[in-house]
Amino acid sequence: MPLRVTRVASFLPHLPPALHGFRIVQLSDLHLEPFTKPRHIEQAVRECRALRPDAVVLTGDFVTHSARPAGLLAELLSPLEAPHGVFACLGNHDFWCDAAAVERTLSDRGIQVLRNETRVLATGRGELPMAGFDSRYVARPNLHSALDGWQPGRPLVVLQHEPDVADDLADAGVAALQLSGHTHGGQLRPFGRPPHALRRARWGKKYLAGRYDVGPVQLYVNRGIGCVGVPLRVFCPPEVTEITLLSPEVAGAAPAWSRVVA
Repeated sequence: MPLRVTRVASFLPHLPPALHGFRIVQLSDLHLEPFTKPRHIEQAVRECRALRPDAVVLTGDFVTHSARPAGLLAELLSPLEAPHGVFACLGNHDFWCDAAAVERTLSDRGIQVLRNETRVLATGRGELPMAGFDSRYVARPNLHSALDGWQPGRPLVVLQHEPDVADDLADAGVAALQLSGHTHGGQLRPFGRPPHALRRARWGKKYLAGRYDVGPVQLYVNRGIGCVGVPLRVFCPPEVTEITLLSPEVAGAAPAWSRVVA
């Protein structure tokens, strides 16, 4: 199916007015080989570059059955650039293959891999803390240590491969924007939702695709680029997402999420 660019806006609590309009582009679930080919990655990278974002995030599952394609994938991703950096978290397939190898090859190309840690983007217009968690398949992150450097009352963007972890953040009372993948949006959706037998992804059963409000957490689940199981998507096109952050102080009272263009 043709690649689709989805644009949404998030009214992010505590976002400094000077960061109103800050744009993040998200790619997820690239799964280079066996079904996803270099041309698919190149197209996604071109779409991302054309959007000229302030930051780029990659939310896991770079490889599928082996870490061998990681070097080629990192090369294909190397044209990605943004004034405030390119960031990534790792997915379950990355850990099943070789997380250290995937992290190393991405880091060598200037992609900052966040492993249960928070970094603060100093933009010149204000600070934007960004946290990245390891796959929930590996361990339950210690939120206190992973969010070291972030305090309530500040904005927060979280990169977490599996979307259902939003429940953990919500239970901890963390107000954040969480960007996830993992589900492929269902990948096969002949009836609008995938058949029950296909919804097997642990930590991806509750939140399938698109926007959700989970307590104080705004969650966006990207449909991803690649495929697993079968080289097919049905009514579930691959996706590049542009998320525009809006400051409530500038925009005034508004719903948590606002669709711009889909």
